[in-house]
Amino acid sequence: MKYGLKHRIIGAIILLSLAVIFLPIMLDGGERPQLPQTTTPIPAPPPKPEIKVREPVPEERPSIVKAAPEREQWQSGLTERHTLATWTLQAASFKDEANAMKLRDRIRAKSIRSYVRERAPYFVVYAGPFADPKKADEVKSKLKSGFGIKALMVSYDPMADVRQ
Repeated sequence: MKYGLKHRIIGAIILLSLAVIFLPIMLDGGERPQLPQTTTPIPAPPPKPEIKVREPVPEERPSIVKAAPEREQWQSGLTERHTLATWTLQAASFKDEANAMKLRDRIRAKSIRSYVRERAPYFVVYAGPFADPKKADEVKSKLKSGFGIKALMVSYDPMADVRQ
């Protein structure tokens, strides 16, 4: 009987709430009073203004843009990232740093700029860098005749040591 009393109270509450909702509707006859509807006319859109545009008159001005000179395949210029393209010559690679330093010093003795970069497990000797590939070719010939080195022309990357 414990649940029976709860069920009866819940049922009575539901019936009472239904009576409160629906009894006024049934006593009024089920019709709701009609409210007067007012209509407001929408005004016509304003006329579109007339806009007169004058055509520009082209003036004769001398061109300040010059055509780019024709470039050979290895001629320096700007790279895809709009930085100056430069070249360096890879002269030799050694496993021993002392040998790389000796060759660097021998190349410097001939008044050719040179440097060594570590590319594990090797130490690579470079000559350069050069902005002009023709100058790099001249130095490449000097390396061939003076040291018997067949150097490779490669793109110079000044940030190569930082990225490693």
